[in-house]
Amino acid sequence: MRIRMQWAAAIIAAFAFGANAQTAVTGKDVTATGWFNGVATSKTGTFHAGGVAACDGCHVMHNASNGVARSTKVNPWNDAVPAFLLQGADQSSTCLICHGDTTAGGSTRPYVIVNTGPATDFANMNYSPGGDFGWLLRGGNASDVQNRHGHNIVAADFVIPADTLLTAPGGTLSFDATGQKVFSCSSCHDPHGRTRMQTDATGTTWNWAGPTAPGSDNTAITAPIYSSGSYGNLPAAGQAIGAYRLLGGKGYAPASNPASPFTYNPPVAVAPTDYNKAETGAGLDRSKEVRVAYGNGMAEWCRNCHTNIHMDNYLSGALGGTGLKHPAGNNASLKPGQFNVYNTYVSSGVFTGTGDQYTSLVPFESAKIISVTGNSGAVSDLGKLANPAANNIFTATDKSNVTCLSCHRAHASGFSSMVRWNNDDTFITNANALVDTQARGATALQAAYYGRTATDFGAFQRSLCNKCHGKD
Repeated sequence: MRIRMQWAAAIIAAFAFGANAQTAVTGKDVTATGWFNGVATSKTGTFHAGGVAACDGCHVMHNASNGVARSTKVNPWNDAVPAFLLQGADQSSTCLICHGDTTAGGSTRPYVIVNTGPATDFANMNYSPGGDFGWLLRGGNASDVQNRHGHNIVAADFVIPADTLLTAPGGTLSFDATGQKVFSCSSCHDPHGRTRMQTDATGTTWNWAGPTAPGSDNTAITAPIYSSGSYGNLPAAGQAIGAYRLLGGKGYAPASNPASPFTYNPPVAVAPTDYNKAETGAGLDRSKEVRVAYGNGMAEWCRNCHTNIHMDNYLSGALGGTGLKHPAGNNASLKPGQFNVYNTYVSSGVFTGTGDQYTSLVPFESAKIISVTGNSGAVSDLGKLANPAANNIFTATDKSNVTCLSCHRAHASGFSSMVRWNNDDTFITNANALVDTQARGATALQAAYYGRTATDFGAFQRSLCNKCHGKD
């Protein structure tokens, strides 16, 4: 007997990061949609809903029909039974069954890779905040594919091989090129979603709760997850919400690589439901920016793998510290000369902004979202998540932190080293067009900039390091 995946239901319910309903929220300068949650919509579904999903969405009971594996590719470590009885050839292939785009890109669905057309297809790239994994295969031109465009997941069914760099930069965690211990989606995301934010019986305080693997000091799991932790839900008394984007928390150790459990919990964060969309015209209309509100702790979470990538104990104006890395983390708050520049910077040489000049190309994390002591906090602080625009967390302040995602995309980008903008050329634009010395063409560049054109930047725009530093 074989458990068959119900494909129609899976497509409708494939939103891996929880259920929510769109509600209009009037912010400082725009009306944003999709911040709150409560009821599922046709866009979001309820497949994961903040925690473990229907088992047969990812696993089979006896694997194969007539001895033929479900996967479309030969399994790299066993031709008969994929490891962990997965629906796909490997961990990432299984995730991409639902999260791989097989139609036109830029969809509101939760796709993280475009899998249509030839390697020259840029028009159909997805625009999720993490970036389209298709950049691993479509670097921009034939010589650019292996230019470290992203986290190089291995997905045999989607013809994504291992990269030659198998050790996390700035760390010691390593992965195998083939087999069960490859780098995969589940290296960062917990497919079973056990990490949660739960309250006590009174519902006034919350605690991180999660796996009891070595390295975890979270509270023991005592409450069920009722919904996603990605869209501003609050845990009700005696209940829990899942971690943002099902990110693994303290003690998380995937079955494919159990020797290195995580030592940091994920951040608190809020994403709009319509996050996967082009941001064309955002330079003139700020409401077209996709604003993900990252709470503090994002950079610390990245240290689960990139252990030594930060400059610890960074002091403004000092050259000390080990590694001379750009500061990032809870102690890397913007100084007045930086957040004032951020709030007024429009483009190179133009500092006429009126205070809310947020751009998704240079996001920051905000300690205003929540004040955390150890592994717990007050639910009243979490309430700021329900309306991030009204709490003015999109204007940079001394409570705004530089985070890894200020410069990099979490999945992949159209530029080397996963940077959100072209950091290899002096100019992003000339007088009237996007420029790139790799001669990738306007279609590829617009996809890399999420549909932005030259007018979204300004004439002779230089590196977006200047969004904080204003040296241009």
